[in-house]
Amino acid sequence: MKRSKTSRMKRLAAAMALSFATLAAVPAFGGSASAADAGLHVDQVGYLPAHPKVAMVSVDAIGAEDTFTIVDDATGKAVFTGTLTPAKHDAMTEENLRQADFTKLDQPGRYRLVVGGKTSYAFAIGKDVYDEPTVENWRSFTLQRSGTKIDDPETGLKVADGHAQDRHATVYFDDALHQKGQKLDVSGGWYDAGDYGKYTTTGAQATAQLMLAYELHPDHFKRGQLRFPSGVAFEKHLPDALSEVKYELDWLQKMQRADGSTFHKVAGKSWPGFDKTPDSDTQDRFIYGSCSSATAMYGATMAIGARVYRAFDKAYADELLDKAELAWSYLQATPEPVYRQDPGQEDGSGPYDKRTDLEERLWLAAELFRTTGDPSYEDYIFENSDRAARMTSTPSFPTWNDMLALGQYAYIKAPKADASKRASVERAFLGYADATLQRVNEDGMRCALLPGEYTWASTKNALAKAGVLLLASDLARDTAKQAAYQNGALDQIHYLFGRNGLDQSFMTGVGGSFPQHPHNRIHESTGAYVPGLVVGGPNAVSGGDPDQTAYLASKHVPTAKSYLDVLTSWSTNEYAIDYDATAAFVLAWFANAQELVL
Repeated sequence: MKRSKTSRMKRLAAAMALSFATLAAVPAFGGSASAADAGLHVDQVGYLPAHPKVAMVSVDAIGAEDTFTIVDDATGKAVFTGTLTPAKHDAMTEENLRQADFTKLDQPGRYRLVVGGKTSYAFAIGKDVYDEPTVENWRSFTLQRSGTKIDDPETGLKVADGHAQDRHATVYFDDALHQKGQKLDVSGGWYDAGDYGKYTTTGAQATAQLMLAYELHPDHFKRGQLRFPSGVAFEKHLPDALSEVKYELDWLQKMQRADGSTFHKVAGKSWPGFDKTPDSDTQDRFIYGSCSSATAMYGATMAIGARVYRAFDKAYADELLDKAELAWSYLQATPEPVYRQDPGQEDGSGPYDKRTDLEERLWLAAELFRTTGDPSYEDYIFENSDRAARMTSTPSFPTWNDMLALGQYAYIKAPKADASKRASVERAFLGYADATLQRVNEDGMRCALLPGEYTWASTKNALAKAGVLLLASDLARDTAKQAAYQNGALDQIHYLFGRNGLDQSFMTGVGGSFPQHPHNRIHESTGAYVPGLVVGGPNAVSGGDPDQTAYLASKHVPTAKSYLDVLTSWSTNEYAIDYDATAAFVLAWFANAQELVL
C-alpha cells in the first residue's frame, strides 16, 4: 500500500487537530479507523505477498464458527475463504486460538478478516506494506534531536533549540581528567526516551543497529527518504538514514574522554515535568559518570561506522576508527569493570547501570577484527579461556546489558576469522536462533517472547529476537532455513502491528489501534503526535510505575495483556531509541527497495 505525500500530510494534519481522546478515529498507516471486533488478531499494517499470511482468532469471540472469509475493504466482496485450524490454548494471552491462514491470497489490496459476524481491522497485502512505517520509524529519530531547531510540517512539532545549555554542561565529578564544575560542549544527539536524558549506552546500541541495517541492505536507503524538516541540518552526500545516524555519532564522540573512556550520560538533576518542552526545560545539565561496558559499546559502534562511512567519507571513517581504537586502548589498560556512580547521579535520569562488561568487550574486539583484520583482536578473544568460553556460549537477544550476540555475528562475518573458531561461534549463535524459532512455532501468537521476557521493553525484546533471526538468515546456507528465519522475524512484526492479544499496535500512529498516550515529554508538552515510536508493551512484573503496579494488583491480567496506554505508565508505554532501533533494523530488511522513497 502506498499513499501520496499529500494525502499522508493531510492525514497527519488531521491527527494533530484532534485531542488524544479522539485520536483513535484518525486513519493510520495500513489500518482503518472504523471499528473492529475484538478477538480477530491481524497485523493492522499488512502482509507481504510472498510470505505467510496468518491471523489468530479467539474461540471466545467466534464461538463454533469453522470458516473464515477475507473481504475487500472497500466493497465487502469476498476474495478468499478458508477453514480455521483446530483450537490451541495460548498460555500467554490465556485465549484458545484458531488460525486463519490466507497465505495463498497474494493479490495486492486492502482487506478485512470476517468470521461469523465478527470483522477485523483492515490490513493491506502488498510488497510495499512496511514502507511508510519504516520511514516514519527512522524519521522519529530526527524528531528526537536535541540541540537543533525542529519545525516539522507533517506532525506540527516545533522546538526552538532543545537544551541549548548542553553546549556548556557541567562535569559532575572530579577525577584525573576533569574537575567538578568544568564546562564542556555535549550538545546534539538524540533524547533517549520519554525524558530528556542522553546516554552513551543506548546511543551506541541504537546507532550500531541502524548502521547494521544499512550494511546488510544498502540498496534500501536513499537520499530524500526521511523528508527532513526545513532547517534541519543533514549531510547531502549521504543517504538520509546515514546522515541521521551521523548526528548521533557526532554527539557520541563528544562523550569520549582523552584517555578513551566515555562519560556515561547527560541530564538534569531532576526529572522535568510533562509540561516542559525541550527548550523550556532550562535547568542546569550535568555530565555524569563513566561505565566501561558503555565505553566498549561506543568503541564497537565506531568500528562499525568506520566500515559503513568509508565509501562516502574516508576521513570521517578514519576518525571513527581512531575513536574505536582509543576506546580499546583504554579498556586494555583498565581490565576491571567500571561503573562510576556519584551521589545524586540518578535523581533525574536513568542509570543503565551494568557493572560487568565482558560481553561488550568481546563485541568491540570482534568489530575491530572485522573492520581491520588485525589478528591481535582475535587473539584477545580466544587467548583467555573465560573470554573464549563466553564467545562460544549461547547468547541472548541484543540489549543494553548484553551485546554478546552482535559480537558473535561480527566475528562470524570477519573475513580473516579462523575457520574452526568461526564454526564454534556460529554454532552458538545459530543455536540461539533455532531456539528462538522453536519458541515462535510453539507460541499461540507466534511471538518469540518466553514467559519471563514480558518485562520492561517486551516489544523491543521481541523485535531484538527478530533481528537475531534475520542475522541468522544472513548466515544460513540453506534457502529453506533462510526463509524460516525470515518468516519468524516477520511474525514479530505482525506482533508489533497488532497481531497480539490486545489487538494493539505498539508503534505510535501505525495500525488501526495504536498508543494514544505514550510516556513521552515531547508528545505531552508540545501537543505534537510523532508517529513511528515503539512503546514498551506488556510488562507482567510492573517495573515500578504506580499505574502498572495497581493494574496488575487489581485483577488477574494475562501475561501478554499486561499493558496500559497511560501517560504515566513508563514501564509499558514509554518509547526509547533502542526500542526504535530494533524496529528500524527489522523493518528496513523487509522494506521494498524500489518504493521506499515516499
